[in-house]
Amino acid sequence: MTVEDLVLNDYFRKWVQGRLPEEDTYWETWLAEIPERAELVSQAKYVIEAFRMEHEVLSERRLKENVGKIMTGADKESGQEKYSFVSLAWKAAAMVALAAAMFWYFARENEHPPYNAMVEAGGMKTIEKVNNAGTPLTVSLSDGSLITLQPGSRLSYPEEFDRDKREVILSGEGFFDIARDPERPFRVYAGEIVTKVLGTSFHIKAYEKDADITVKVVTGKVSVLTSGLSKERRAAGEPAEGLILTPNQMAVYARSPEKLTRTLVENPGIIKSSAKKSSDYNFEDTPVPQVFRALEEGYGIPIVYNADQLAGCTVTAPLENENLYEKLDMICKVIRASYEIVDAQVVITSKGCR
Repeated sequence: MTVEDLVLNDYFRKWVQGRLPEEDTYWETWLAEIPERAELVSQAKYVIEAFRMEHEVLSERRLKENVGKIMTGADKESGQEKYSFVSLAWKAAAMVALAAAMFWYFARENEHPPYNAMVEAGGMKTIEKVNNAGTPLTVSLSDGSLITLQPGSRLSYPEEFDRDKREVILSGEGFFDIARDPERPFRVYAGEIVTKVLGTSFHIKAYEKDADITVKVVTGKVSVLTSGLSKERRAAGEPAEGLILTPNQMAVYARSPEKLTRTLVENPGIIKSSAKKSSDYNFEDTPVPQVFRALEEGYGIPIVYNADQLAGCTVTAPLENENLYEKLDMICKVIRASYEIVDAQVVITSKGCR
């Protein structure tokens, strides 16, 4: 767990601000288990107190003032007048947490987290790539990751990533092919959402003026988290929303009304980890369970159906040239069924094929 994780953790903030019941000793126990966590907790507390995150509405001027306070305070807390290693470590940790706090703050106030404000809050030397051309722009990162920026998009990233994490900020649209590194999670901050991976490929579309933000997964697993809850929903005790996505799945974050949903991409393809080929979808008197199993294995998408109702049903159809939805349409026509997409699953409804 990092300083950023603690600052964004509502449960931890309540503990810091003394708003948990006396009998709730989770954080005391967590800290006692590994005493070395004390410095991590101290840094996170410092950032939370500096922002008074639950009580105070901060103007842009106050945000900048607090940046200065954190930078100055970091040196004082380290007990060093010069830029010692400890001082720099405190300052780096404080600024990383400050960037996270900025993201949380703007989402909390039900505003789009401004790209420029998030970049400025990071406090680190970054490189910015802006695609003002009419064609995609490929950006290579220090860890070997490749990002393809679409026209009208911006990306901010450090020249070299930290030892324990990799973070970038996106405004617009990009395809991310991330080098695998289990020791350093990769996070993309884009509008009201954070996308976290270890090594995978995915697409994000997050233009500031769009009504929705979308994340589409091509390979691997992706977690998507949003803190964009309105004051009314926070008052009702609703938690931040989060999803885990796999290939052919996508997350859609609607800005109004606020809602994070999981569904399938527009045109699912056979996933790279599957041994299935297009020719495997030419069926001849094939039992329905075997047909659905072949689709699940090829596309990585669960298919829910009543096995008893479809017992004894078979399919004969050459489907190697059809996309997934066309395959489903033809299969359902043969077995007198219908289907719908529910939470990235295919749900089959049928009264039986006989």
